[in-house]
Amino acid sequence: MRRWAIAAALIAAALSLCGCYASNRLLLNPDEAVHPLDDGVYVRDGDPTQKFRLQLRPDGWYDVDDYDPNGMIGATHRVLVTKADLAGEEGYAIAEQTEDGGYIYAVGFIRDGRVFLATPDCADSADRDDAVDQGGEPQDDEAMTHNCLFKTRDAVLSALSAFAGHAIFGGPYQRH
Repeated sequence: MRRWAIAAALIAAALSLCGCYASNRLLLNPDEAVHPLDDGVYVRDGDPTQKFRLQLRPDGWYDVDDYDPNGMIGATHRVLVTKADLAGEEGYAIAEQTEDGGYIYAVGFIRDGRVFLATPDCADSADRDDAVDQGGEPQDDEAMTHNCLFKTRDAVLSALSAFAGHAIFGGPYQRH
């Protein structure tokens, strides 16, 4: 496993936050965090405008700084990554702490030295069905918000595994 590969999974949690798998409290175990990453700037293959800066925190979490299209550092996201069995393959469950103190979740895989990641969208019927089948509760509180709320670790990990089996993964990131 290459150290930069997990970094790509971290940024995915910081992107595309609407319609997420969410929880009011952290459902991943911080004691199971994986953090063998070097600090640095990571760039998406084929699109140098999509990049982020990764910094390991003393507590085992990561700070992920977004870059805006002009190259200026924008928002910082606090992210935790743990290993997970996703759709029968070894992958990563990712939790990002939100501004309101809750958490959103994503998945990542390493294939051929590259990381692919995806964030579930509860506005999508397949992602919503995965969530509901595993104990998630749809939370459609606004026209643009279609979150699925989870209350247990087993439920969110099961839903992430089911989601990973049909997810559409974006292009990978590499350390620049």
